[in-house]
Amino acid sequence: MSTMRSRNKLMQALVRGSTIYGTTPELNHVDAELEELGRCRGMQPVKRQRLLQVFHASRALDTCLASVLRSHNRTPRSGIGTMLNQLKTLPPNARGYLDHNTARAFKSTIAHKRNRYAHRAGEFPTSSQEADSLVAEVHACMAMIL
Repeated sequence: MSTMRSRNKLMQALVRGSTIYGTTPELNHVDAELEELGRCRGMQPVKRQRLLQVFHASRALDTCLASVLRSHNRTPRSGIGTMLNQLKTLPPNARGYLDHNTARAFKSTIAHKRNRYAHRAGEFPTSSQEADSLVAEVHACMAMIL
């Protein structure tokens, strides 16, 4: 099994094993996005494959962040970076809490990169490693908040 496929399966296991999985129907959509992420491998042209990997991973994280915030009776705001900031306001012992430095790092490695590809025509990840790196950061973030 490839590293990317293994990562997808592990992210799905994180989502399905979360304490909020049964109480938050949105996490079914996260699971479906991760399935789509797995289907991107081998897609042509390669720049489209990489872009779709970024989008499916970031859409999964966006919904996951919103679900975690709702589980704490918080109203999620729009945008990955904004929701990462909202997680800083949770009590430090709460599931989903991120400290300032961690939230800032995820904003830089996920939100800013995703926004560059989403809002600029002609922008694509320049290599498979760049797309894989963003997906790995999404995985790390999900592991910390779930």
